[in-house]
This record gives sequence, structure tokens and C-alpha cells, in this order.
Amino acid sequence: MTATDTAIVILMGIAALVAAASFSVIVRYLFERGLADRNMQAPDLREIYRTYMNQTRKENGRIGPALWIHGGSAAIFIFTGVAYTIFRFILPRFF
Repeated sequence: MTATDTAIVILMGIAALVAAASFSVIVRYLFERGLADRNMQAPDLREIYRTYMNQTRKENGRIGPALWIHGGSAAIFIFTGVAYTIFRFILPRFF
């Protein structure tokens, strides 16, 4: 494992932690207001996001920051993993 591999794994780990923490903020917000059920067997994530967006937009006139943070960190996690896989493992096979 190279230093670059380690750096990418650390970056992806931090992005995953931020995404998980911001999602917990979103769900806690909904639980406190009675907008989500803690006992859901199979929660629909789209419905959770939609409810959070609608509620925060109704309260503040804009979407809450936790959703932006969650979306951004999840995007960084996914993009980093895909890009690094392509550049590290796939492209070297062609050159």
C-alpha cells in the first residue's frame, strides 16, 4: 500500500464519517419534531430527505445545512473512490 493509497483511504474515511454524522443530525431533527418514526423497519431514505427539505424550507425559507453537508460529503466519498479506482487500477492496464 502506497502513501497515496493511505491518503485516499483517510480522505474517504473522513468523508464517510462526516456523511454519517450529518445524516444523524437530519434524522434527530425529524425525530424531535415527530416527523419520522424510530421504529421503521425499512426506512425510505428519499422520504427522509424530502421531509427534512420540506420542513426546513418551511421553517427557514431554505434547505437546512445538514442536508448540504451530507450530500457534499457523500459525493466526495463516492467521487474519490471511483476516481481513484479508475486511475489506480483500471488506467494502468491500458498504458
